[in-house]
Amino acid sequence: MGGSKKKKDNAKNKGFTLLEMLLVLSILAILSIISVSSYYGLRERQSLKKDADSIVSIIESTKNMSLNRKNDSSYGVYFSTSTVTVFVGDSYVNGNKISNYNLESNVKISAVSISSNSREIEFAKITGNPNATGTITLSTPSYSKVLTIYGTGMIDLK
Repeated sequence: MGGSKKKKDNAKNKGFTLLEMLLVLSILAILSIISVSSYYGLRERQSLKKDADSIVSIIESTKNMSLNRKNDSSYGVYFSTSTVTVFVGDSYVNGNKISNYNLESNVKISAVSISSNSREIEFAKITGNPNATGTITLSTPSYSKVLTIYGTGMIDLK
């Protein structure tokens, strides 16, 4: 009889306790939170990099249009909070807007510090030199990148 009682005790101890289940669920919840926050951080950095690279490309192509005297005009770039606009002419207000680039929804142009105290840069015909120098700061809730435009028209992205 002693052997059959031992079998009943062993059968009883083969399941998980409530405490063990809660511990496993807690660990899974913590790992889920970590992976979700990592995903959103990665997504923010990728959006910021994509928009920063696109703005550099827009500025360089605008400079090249002025260098090549396309339509015998000068071209410029205007920076608003959520868009970058390429224009033809001597200013954003007086010029013709030829294209808009909309930033990702989580990316904003948080600061424009240009020597002309405006939000635009115009590139001179033939030389391609900008009429102003300065920085444009792109930001997400957690990250930022700074584009620096020099007097030669060179752009530095950090």
